[in-house]
Amino acid sequence: MKKLMMVAMFAFFSVAANASYSTQQSVVIQIDQSRANIETAVSCSIIYSHTPLATEADFYKGLVYENYSNLVDQLVLTGQSENQARQTAMEQVVSQAQHMEKLLKDERSAGKAQFTQLLKQTAVQNQCVHYAKL
Repeated sequence: MKKLMMVAMFAFFSVAANASYSTQQSVVIQIDQSRANIETAVSCSIIYSHTPLATEADFYKGLVYENYSNLVDQLVLTGQSENQARQTAMEQVVSQAQHMEKLLKDERSAGKAQFTQLLKQTAVQNQCVHYAKL
């Protein structure tokens, strides 16, 4: 009876450990996806703010916030405090925004044609769906 109880306990903890690993694995994938979504939404928002379709930037700002919130939730699931998760997610947003603004600033100084080409190329890369109207 004692052996049977030990085997049952071992089996239970083994299944629980596997479930925890598989759950955590999907959270890691979701975190990566949220980070990618943030990069795309920030890029599109900044692109549109430099075009005649500036109002479309608001749509992407909403996506930035939505993906920011998703990332915070997912980071909390990994054990981070909410404050740490918010700080990490905000760093992701700020980092991408700074990267895009620097990229655009560098191209703007090279000339209008190159700047416009960069806007179009970045829009295609990030699948900024409304950019096709230009």
